Amino acid sequence: MKEKLNRIILPYSIISITYFMLFSIAYWFQYKYLEIEDKYFGYWLPMTISAIIVWFILRKKLQQLIISEKQYSFTLFITWILLTASIMTSTFYLNRKNGEITYLNYPEEIFIHPATMYYSIKNAKVDKSNYKFSVSKSSVDRGNEIGVGCYYISPLVHKEKINHNANQVWIGLLIGEKFSNRFFDDKNKQEQLINNFIDSSQSQFNKHQFETKFLKRMSIGEIEDYKNGINNTGINTNNLVILREEEGAYENRTGTCLHWAITFLVASNIVWFLLTVFERFKKQMTNNLSK
Repeated sequence: MKEKLNRIILPYSIISITYFMLFSIAYWFQYKYLEIEDKYFGYWLPMTISAIIVWFILRKKLQQLIISEKQYSFTLFITWILLTASIMTSTFYLNRKNGEITYLNYPEEIFIHPATMYYSIKNAKVDKSNYKFSVSKSSVDRGNEIGVGCYYISPLVHKEKINHNANQVWIGLLIGEKFSNRFFDDKNKQEQLINNFIDSSQSQFNKHQFETKFLKRMSIGEIEDYKNGINNTGINTNNLVILREEEGAYENRTGTCLHWAITFLVASNIVWFLLTVFERFKKQMTNNLSK
C-alpha cells in the first residue's frame, strides 16, 4: 500500500494540484497582459494540456497495475474530463473575477474611459427602431440537432438626445433554439419549424425589456454573428462596441464557479484513488520494488 501511495496516488495529487495552480497563474497573466482569445486559452488549451498529462504521464502510471482494458480506458477518460473541468471552471472564475466595471452616465462616454469587461450605464435607451438582424445555423450533438441563433443588435443611445448619428455603441440579444436533425426526420417539416421560430423571434425581441445596469462587453469571438447584421449597411464597424446584458449583479458575477473548480479537482483525486487503490502491481513491477 505504501508503494502504491508513493508511485501511483500521491504523484497524481501533486500533478493535478500543480497543474491547477500553474495554469491559473498563466491564465491570470495572459488575461492581464496578452489578452489571448478566451476560446483558445480558456477552452482548447486546457483540453489539450489535460490530454497530454493523461496520455504521457498518467497512462504510464496505470500501466504498472494489473487492470482490465475497460477500467484502464475508463480511468483515463474520466480523469481527463475531471482535470479539464477543474481548469475550465477556474479560468471562468478568474475571467469574471478580474473583470472590472465602469459606471457611465451616457453610452458615448465608453470611448473616453479605458476598456473594461463590464459597464453600468445610467442614462441609456435601446433604439429598437434601428435594429439589425442576422441568423446563424450550426450542427449540434454530433449532427443530431441544428442550433439556430437569431442575433438582434440595436444602437444604445443617450436617453435625452433626439438625433443619434454614427452610433458606435450597440447592445445585442441572442434568441436561440435547437431542432431535431435525425436521419428519419421530415426535412420539410424541420425547415418549416425553423422558419416559424425565426419569424417568432421578432416578437420576442420586441417584447424584451433591456436593462443597462449590468452589461458585458463582448469579445472579438462573440461579436461576429452580431456584426453580420450590420455588414453591407454602410455603418463603420472598426470601432464598434457591442454589449450584452448580464444576469444578477456585478458583486455576484463569479457565482459558484470557484467552488465547482475546487470540487472538480478534489473529485478527480478521489476518483483516481478509488480506481487504483485496489489494483495490484504487475509481477515484474513487484519484483523490481522488492529489490
